[in-house]
Formats: sequence, C-alpha cells, structure tokens
Amino acid sequence: MRLAFAAMVAATLSTAAITGTAFAHHGWEAYDAAKQQKVTGTIADLKWEQPHAVLWLTANGARHEVWLSPLQRMVDRGLQKEALAKGKTVTVEVQPHAKNANEWKALSITVDGKDVNLMR
Repeated sequence: MRLAFAAMVAATLSTAAITGTAFAHHGWEAYDAAKQQKVTGTIADLKWEQPHAVLWLTANGARHEVWLSPLQRMVDRGLQKEALAKGKTVTVEVQPHAKNANEWKALSITVDGKDVNLMR
C-alpha cells in the first residue's frame, strides 16, 4: 500500500515539474510574424543560459528584450558568447511579441560582419 502511494506521489510530482517547465517556456506563437523587421542597436546586456540566451538591445531610443536560440544551436552555427559583448552594435531580424512591444524573438543576428541564422 505504501509503495503504491509513493509511486502515485512520485508520478504526480514528476508531471507537475514537467508541466511547470513547459508552461514557463516562451511559446514562439506569441510573436507576430507579420511585423518582422531588421533592427540595428547596441547590446546593453546579455543572459547566456538555458533554455535560450536573451540580450537587451538599445535601439531607436528604447531598450528591447531579444530572445535568441538555444545556446548549443548558436555555438554550432559559430556564434560564441564573447561575440555578444556589451556595447557591440548588432543587427537582428526580429518578430515583436504580440502583447509586449519591447520583447522580440530573433530570427537572425549580424555581429562583426557575420550573419547567423538562429531559427531556420
């Protein structure tokens, strides 16, 4: 009886953990593909951690949160953390978030003359 109860509790906690992680992850469907654009700006900050890197870009007098690809995909395509140093000028091809105008999803990024495709 105790074993069955312990198994049920473990299964419930595992499901809750998985569901919570999936819920916390940004859904790409929240971004507006019809408003895709290229923006050039200066890197104000960078968070290089799983599941996605995020950089803050100052462009057109505003600060924007730009969600990048998973770290391994960027590294595999030749984009290292060091290339995204604070103060560098980059051009990003982005789609804006449907509800938060200062949040963007990056499709590609050009840094140091190198264009890196992040999504396709």
